[in-house]
Amino acid sequence: MPMEISRRINPDQMPPLPSLSVVAAQSNFFKVVQTVWRVGKDGIDAGTKLVPVSIPRPIARIGVGVVAMSVALFLLKSVLSTALFVLAMMGLIYFIFIAFNSDEGPRGGGGTPTTSEEESLEEARRIMEKYK
Repeated sequence: MPMEISRRINPDQMPPLPSLSVVAAQSNFFKVVQTVWRVGKDGIDAGTKLVPVSIPRPIARIGVGVVAMSVALFLLKSVLSTALFVLAMMGLIYFIFIAFNSDEGPRGGGGTPTTSEEESLEEARRIMEKYK
């Protein structure tokens, strides 16, 4: 009984493969808005359960919503003001750095010379005499 060790597959007989594509989990803006709305609603419902039963539920829901929005806006304001303060300080420090270093000319071999033409010629003559 001979065993067949390898078997060739004809590419024409293979079933077609499905096309693969990568899609973001929430590529649709409407889905994002729905998710945010659902999470916010669940959060307000959870906060409403913490309010005593003697307060009517619609009033408790409105109160929890107002408190949640106040906290969210306070946190947003804090983050934005911190970021703007850091940005302003970076600009001020850069301005001071430029102001204190503006009197120094360009460093290195480049730049415009501050010597007169006669001084430059004399220096060139000295260099040429040195290497004769």
